[in-house]
Amino acid sequence: MDKEFLAKEADRLAKDPVFLEVLERIRKSAIEQLITTNVDDKTLILTLQAFAKVCDVFPAEMQAMIQSSQERRAFKAV
Repeated sequence: MDKEFLAKEADRLAKDPVFLEVLERIRKSAIEQLITTNVDDKTLILTLQAFAKVCDVFPAEMQAMIQSSQERRAFKAV
């Protein structure tokens, strides 16, 4: 896939209310489960933390994908 296609799709998803709601629900569910998880269940804790982290990082990664396709100007010496 080329950068332009990825950027357009990332831009579309970044504005899609259903997609954003899904991310928010996954994050909320992971955090709620973290609150009630047994402290000795380290595997589940790490898994739930990873779910929440992905939901937090996802928008920034999409924004980076959008910006990566934008034309860059060459720097000129002053």
